[in-house]
Amino acid sequence: MILTPTQDDLDLFAKLSGDANPIHVDPDFAARSGFGRTVAHGAMLTAWLVRAAGLSAAPQTTSAMFPAPAFAGEALEVARDGDTWQLARRHDGIVVCRLQINAAVAEEKAGAVTSAAGEPLAIGMTSTSETSLETDAFQTLQDLQARAGEKPLTGVAAQTLASQTYILGLISTSLGMDLPGQGTNYLKQETHWLGSVVPGQRVQTRVAITRLRPEKALVDLSTQVQSESGTVLANGRALVSARDVSGAF
Repeated sequence: MILTPTQDDLDLFAKLSGDANPIHVDPDFAARSGFGRTVAHGAMLTAWLVRAAGLSAAPQTTSAMFPAPAFAGEALEVARDGDTWQLARRHDGIVVCRLQINAAVAEEKAGAVTSAAGEPLAIGMTSTSETSLETDAFQTLQDLQARAGEKPLTGVAAQTLASQTYILGLISTSLGMDLPGQGTNYLKQETHWLGSVVPGQRVQTRVAITRLRPEKALVDLSTQVQSESGTVLANGRALVSARDVSGAF
């Protein structure tokens, strides 16, 4: 299967998730970054691979790595390597997303709550945001993810996968827009899935810095999304590069 993330796809995913990190949607910013041009959201690539796997039930865990950028307009090929699914650039074979489904994932412990506004990154910094899922956005997410499936998917399975795509988008938004901030590059996301979001439901996303490696511009964070009532829908951890985040270190 061949999938090509277009700039229109990136712009649409940014609108649906809130992740308008300029490395995805601003060609001028991306040209000045370490990438040189706009790159696809890791959350969107993960959603495509989950759909391409053709599961009979939604995954309980996902572990995605992004070893290289997926540029807008470049064709990607879906392949399976043992228990790992991957997307590779068709023209050079370089893997841009590697996904394990239902593998064991570790929980990252969050640090103390502190403000990140206008400060260099520090362990314990936390970003918290709240949003609600609109019905039209939910349907569009299903349509966007469906492109990676060879067979139609309906009912609970389709809704659950769309919910997971939305939650991944919320985490990506927190990382790429708030902490570390604009310019953040996703390297890894491990997620334990515990519940789903339904249209109209309000949810809270929280990410917190648990480790810093300034010499490599790397940041580890805990990630969590919960319902308004406090029910945890997903938790896990992320690894990102903050090399293109102004003032990060």
